[in-house]
Parts: sequence; C-alpha cells; structure tokens
Amino acid sequence: MAASLEHDDLANLFLSLGALQPPAELHGYAAGFISVGGRLEQDGWLQHCVDLLDCEAPNPEQSDALYTVYCTALLGLESGEMDLELLLPDDEFDLDQRIASLGQWCQGYLTGFAMAGKQKVDGDKSYSEELTEAISDIAAIAQVSADEGDDEEGEQDYFAVSEYVRIAAMTIFAEFNALSPNYGDEDASGRLH
Repeated sequence: MAASLEHDDLANLFLSLGALQPPAELHGYAAGFISVGGRLEQDGWLQHCVDLLDCEAPNPEQSDALYTVYCTALLGLESGEMDLELLLPDDEFDLDQRIASLGQWCQGYLTGFAMAGKQKVDGDKSYSEELTEAISDIAAIAQVSADEGDDEEGEQDYFAVSEYVRIAAMTIFAEFNALSPNYGDEDASGRLH
C-alpha cells in the first residue's frame, strides 16, 4: 500500500504544488491525526492536504504520493513494532535545517492531534500523566530554534530529541487507541479552516 517515502522527493512535490508547509509538518500532522483515532480514506486525506498545504488539488500521481504520507504514518503507528519513523531531512542537510524540520514535525503533530481530537475526544475523559507530559513536551519541541552549531554534541542532542518525539508519538497513539478501540471505525473528515 505505502511506497517508500523520501523527504527530498516529497519536498520537490510540495514545490510543484506551491505548498506552503514542509514535508515534515504534513507527516507530523498525519501522525497526530492518527494518534487520536482519526482515520481517512484517500479522498478525505487529500482534502486535509489541500487545506493544510494551501495548494490546488493534486493530480493523481501527486495524490498517491500525498496519501503515502498518511499510509506510512498509519502503518508505523499501528504495527505494534515501534516502527514509526519521522519524515525528516537526512544527515546531508545542515543540523539547523534538521532541527527546524523536527520543530515543524511537532507543530504538524499538534495540529493533526487537535483536528482529530475535536472530532473524537470526549471532554470528560482524563488522560494519564505520561500522555499529558508527552503532549506538553512535543509542544515545547515545536518551538525549537536552531541555535546550536554543527558539532558532535548538537548531533547527539538532535538524535536524542528526535527519538524522544518518535517514542512520545507512539505512546500517545497507544493510550488513545487503547481508550476506545472504535476510534478508527468512523470517518473523521473535518476540514481545516
């Protein structure tokens, strides 16, 4: 179902669409949306993409690539094998660009979480301290600035924070989807405004 997902290829696709957001943000959005139980068919996902990216409707080939973003996040979260991989630039990019992309991924995650959460979450439920802390940490990381140099310590910190975000997203997914196994049964087709 989901083909290989490369950050650079997706960045080129976004440029061709005139998209305003980076690939990391869309992947984060997909992971956040799915974590709260949001599930979409391809047409529903593409509408979210058009709204989030503020671009024209994609052609069929572009649509498939955009749907791959969603499918990759879904498979990574649902696998039960801790397979979620954040869609971030690879090591060929400067550290400051990778740090900025991590912040954009987190911002997208929070947006997706909020969009699906508006449609799915019962306001009377209380969530674990671990989940609340993970969301708070992701929100703090979304505000990250790239003021570190390209030294080895900065690389190690970037890796550690990226891994923390990956684990936090999977933890949030596990808690929300354990709360209500029926989250994925209905279509969450809300639009961004």
